Amino acid sequence: MSVRKSSVLWLALGILFVVGAVMIRFVLLPSMTKLPGDLDQSQKFEGTMQALDPQAFASNDLAHLVSPEMPITAERSLTVDAVDGDTAIVTSKAVLNLPGNAKQNDVHTYAVSRVDYTPVTLTADEQKTVVPAAEQATFEAHTGIAFSWPMNPSTSDAALYDSVTRTAQDATFVGEGDVAGRAVNMYKVDAAGPIESPAILAQFKDFPKQLPKQVIEALLAANVVPEASRAAVQAALPVMPDTMPVAFTSTNLVTAAVDKEFGAPIKVDQTQGMYVTVSSDGKSLPVLPLSVVKMHTADSDVASTADTLSKNSTILAVLGVWMPIILAILGIGLIAVAILRWRKPIQQELCLSRITAS
Repeated sequence: MSVRKSSVLWLALGILFVVGAVMIRFVLLPSMTKLPGDLDQSQKFEGTMQALDPQAFASNDLAHLVSPEMPITAERSLTVDAVDGDTAIVTSKAVLNLPGNAKQNDVHTYAVSRVDYTPVTLTADEQKTVVPAAEQATFEAHTGIAFSWPMNPSTSDAALYDSVTRTAQDATFVGEGDVAGRAVNMYKVDAAGPIESPAILAQFKDFPKQLPKQVIEALLAANVVPEASRAAVQAALPVMPDTMPVAFTSTNLVTAAVDKEFGAPIKVDQTQGMYVTVSSDGKSLPVLPLSVVKMHTADSDVASTADTLSKNSTILAVLGVWMPIILAILGIGLIAVAILRWRKPIQQELCLSRITAS
C-alpha cells in the first residue's frame, strides 16, 4: 500500500474514532439516562399499622376504638406502560400485606418526562390516545415528584407529590449523608391537608357527617384524640356547638435519602396518618385516628438498590467519560499520524523534482 493511501486510511479511522467519541458522549449517553421504556422494578417496605375498628366505634367501645400497632409489609412497583417521545406513562402500584393475609392495593398512573421525571400535562384527547386503556381509570394529573428526583438532584428544596391529598408537598433539603456506600441528599416532608383521593374517600362514605360534642369530649377523655391536637381540642370545647361537621385529613411525615448521582430514593421512612377532623377558629383539629401507617424501606432492598446504582455508575463512567476520552485520543493521534505521513512523500517529491531540475 502506498504511503498516501495508508495516510488516507489512518485519517479516515481517526475521524471515525473522534466522531464515535462525540456520538457516545452526546447521543448514546443521554439516551441511556432516560427513563427506560421497559422499566419494571419494585421495592419492599416494612412497618406497622394502626386502624379504627368500625365495630368498636359503632358500639362506643372507646377502649378498643383504635387497634394496637400491627406488623405489615408492602411492595411498591414502578412500571412504564407506554412511551410517546420523551413522555412516559408510569404506573406506581403499592400492595399492602395486612394481618390475616388481607391485601390492599393502591394504584396510580402518571405522565412524566423521560428526561427529568417532571410531570407532563396531557390534554383530554392526549390522555385518551397516550394512556393505555387498562390505565385510564387510575390515571391522574399531578404536580411535583411522583417517584424519583432527577439525576444529580439539587440541594434546593423540592416538592413531593402525595396521592392521598393530591398535592405537591414541600420536601426540604436537610443535609447530606451516606447510605450503604452511596452519597445521598436528605429531604424531609412534614405536611398535612384534606384527603382528596376518591378511592380513599369512598372508604369513609358511611361515616357520620357530624359528631356530637359529647362524643368529642369522650374521645378526649379516653386519650383517643391524637396527642398533638389534644390541647387545641380541649381549648376549643367551650365554644363548640352541640354537633360538629367533620372532614377527613391526612398528615404525612417523610424522610428520604436520595442518591446524589441518579436521584433515586435509596431509603425512605414514612408515617402517614388519616384522621377525622373538626374545624375551630379556622383550624383543622384531628379528633379521631382512622389509620396510622409507619413504613420504611426494607434493609435488604436498601443494600440491593445501592449495589445496582453503583454498578450503573461504573457503566456510565466508562461509556460517558473514559470511552469518549480514549476514542478521542486515538482519533486525534491517528489524524496526526496521517498528516505526518501525507506530508513526508510530498517533501520527498519536491526534493526529487529539484534534483531532476538541476
